[in-house]
Amino acid sequence: MTITRTVLQSKPVRSVTLGLCIALLVKTPPVSANDQMASEQAVKAAIVYKIAKFVSWPNEAVAKSRGVLPICLPTGDPIGPAMDALAGKTVQGRTIEIRRFDDTDALGSSCAILFLSDAASLQRPNVLSNVANSPVLTIGDSNDFAEIGGIVTLEIRNNRVRFAINVGASDRAGLNVSAQLLQLAKIRE
Repeated sequence: MTITRTVLQSKPVRSVTLGLCIALLVKTPPVSANDQMASEQAVKAAIVYKIAKFVSWPNEAVAKSRGVLPICLPTGDPIGPAMDALAGKTVQGRTIEIRRFDDTDALGSSCAILFLSDAASLQRPNVLSNVANSPVLTIGDSNDFAEIGGIVTLEIRNNRVRFAINVGASDRAGLNVSAQLLQLAKIRE
């Protein structure tokens, strides 16, 4: 359709359009690999925020949190700066607080959400087993995350975000994932 319009336009309109396109190309800096990585991390952080709105934690976990929704991630994880942008926002009346950890044994139930990037140099199955029966929403971006016991797997392909949910893992954690979110996800058992 765009090609047809271009062909039907008069010559002066085509030259103005071509001139604008060239001006935009000249003035728009190319996107570097670092900018693209930062953009991808920002998208993942935004998805984590949106997903949190569709998950309910057990009443005792909410009461214990004292109005805070702690999101934990490994120290040095590349998503850190993007997650920091979520600090202070609220989800279901709880204020997001970003926490970083080095020692996976100390995690326990101090997190409401645990994000484990594929880039993290941790033993992800061990970390997941430490929180498997705690009310912790685990989210990761590796292809096998749901299969190794994570609850939500994020995938970005062709500039589209897709995700899978391991309903067995969410049940073990005592989390209630809304039907609306489940309809949008690939379901894993």
